[in-house]
Amino acid sequence: MYALERMGSVCVVRMCFNELGLEQREFLKKELYTLLQTGDKYFVIDLSKVGFISSLVIALVVFFSKEARKNEGEIKLCGLSSEGFSIFQLTQLDKVFELYETEHDALESFKRIH
Repeated sequence: MYALERMGSVCVVRMCFNELGLEQREFLKKELYTLLQTGDKYFVIDLSKVGFISSLVIALVVFFSKEARKNEGEIKLCGLSSEGFSIFQLTQLDKVFELYETEHDALESFKRIH
C-alpha cells in the first residue's frame, strides 16, 4: 500500500494502490501520523503508482498536510498523472501544495530551502 524511504531529513512516502478504500485510508492516516509523532517533518508523497485520485486520497493528503504544518513540517507531492493533476487544479489544491513531476525534483526543492 505504501513504501517509506528516508533521504536525509526527508521521508519519501511512495503510495501504491489502484483505489483507496475507507479502511485503507484510516490505516494510512494512522501510519503517517505516527511518522509525525516520531519527529519526522519533511515529506515527499509520491503518487505515481496511485491508479485513481479519489476524494479519499485528497482527504488523506489534506489531513496529513495540516498535521505536518502544526509540527512545522512540510509536504510536497510528486508523480501525479495528468488526470490527478487536473483534479488538483479543479479543486485549487495546486495552490496549496507544491506539485512536482518527479520524486527527484521534489527532493531537490527541499535542498533549496533547508
